[in-house]
Amino acid sequence: MSIRVARAHACPRATIARRARPTSLGLRITVSSNRGERSGTTTTTTTSKYAKVIGGRITAPDVGERTCAVPYWNDEREKSVFVGDYARRAIKASGAEDFVALPCVETSVALRALREEIDSGWATHEVLGCGHSSQWPEIFKAAEALIRDEFPSFGERCEILPGTNWLEDETQAIDWVIRRPEKHIIASKIHFATRLHRDPDSWTNPATTQRPRDNWPELSMPERNRYQYRFINVWLATSALDPTGNAWQSPLVVMLPREGGRKEWIFEKRKLSMTSEGAKDENVLSDKFNPFDPTTWVRSGNRLTRGAYTSKKSMDEASAAAEEELRGEDGMTDAERAFEFPEVVHEDEQQFVTNGALLFDSFDCWHGAAKWVEDKTFKKKLTDLDSKGRQPFHQARCSIEMRFRVKIDMEDATTRVKWGPFTSAVRDGKFLTSPLRDSEAVYDLDAGRIVT
Repeated sequence: MSIRVARAHACPRATIARRARPTSLGLRITVSSNRGERSGTTTTTTTSKYAKVIGGRITAPDVGERTCAVPYWNDEREKSVFVGDYARRAIKASGAEDFVALPCVETSVALRALREEIDSGWATHEVLGCGHSSQWPEIFKAAEALIRDEFPSFGERCEILPGTNWLEDETQAIDWVIRRPEKHIIASKIHFATRLHRDPDSWTNPATTQRPRDNWPELSMPERNRYQYRFINVWLATSALDPTGNAWQSPLVVMLPREGGRKEWIFEKRKLSMTSEGAKDENVLSDKFNPFDPTTWVRSGNRLTRGAYTSKKSMDEASAAAEEELRGEDGMTDAERAFEFPEVVHEDEQQFVTNGALLFDSFDCWHGAAKWVEDKTFKKKLTDLDSKGRQPFHQARCSIEMRFRVKIDMEDATTRVKWGPFTSAVRDGKFLTSPLRDSEAVYDLDAGRIVT
């Protein structure tokens, strides 16, 4: 099959073929360029500064659906994952436009500005790995503008606040994070989560240093009779993107909410348990762990935070404090023994999206790092288009995320969003009088309440 290559710089939403199910790569391939020139009928125009970020990246807009191994509880499942415009249409069709947004770098001025701010501050902040928003205010200001662009339904008077505001001392909060895979050639303090989770559930492990204080919604979500809160993560891949506009490896996949957020997906509530082998691994703080097994979270922290957010000294101090607590024959404290966490159950109806840049409600959308599962022919087509896919350094995903708390005035005339399921759950006592939401709970998003 011959492949026609046209020099262009258009967003996939303008060039993607509209068909029910894309099956192959390359009916039309576009090459991003930093020159304003005419080739055939397409004119390319970009700013020279931003072209350095994407300069020459080849895109394949015909690909709209790919296959991933998605990390369910102790059980990877192969699932179709929508990308590009197909993902945007899936979001719209499922009524999830107030939960997930996939900005297009070719058309979003705010996204380009954010990437430029990240580039300009990367050299001084990469070594930190993570930190409070006050350490890197430029990217939070740029990301705020992107959130306003992508979620206009939140209203003109919404307040976009950095961080979650759930700690006793907010100066110790982790508001931005740079993630790399474990054992990457460049050391990273924080690795990405290889299990589906939602953020408030994953941070409540008693051994986690970033655990929110008790009754944290009273501090983080005041005046809930008038305001709802969306906890938005702004996530960007900072490593090379493949020709479909996604990370070469370990894409972050986001599950679309069920029935537009009106109903919870089925999940199981599990408890920690410590086996002899698990205790052995934890005591030596080795790298031997099962990312799907929560027994490896105990004592050194939740898998999302284990060995990540604290110095060795502070980790030692935390370990010493933990030893002072009474541990039973199972090796756990009372708090660890009582801790419950949800694990979503696979259902055929669940849909996933991914992109090189994602904005999503991390408290209502299950998400995690997946693995591409595709045949060698497809992979070869991608690497033939862009040789970076053959280089381990460029293949390995590096990403940055910023955490925000969006305060939405439900009495403002410009607000066009319904109550969110998480705020609805908190308004009826979840995370206050009870620690978790309920599997298959139903919400009245007009009233902002739990129905069943």
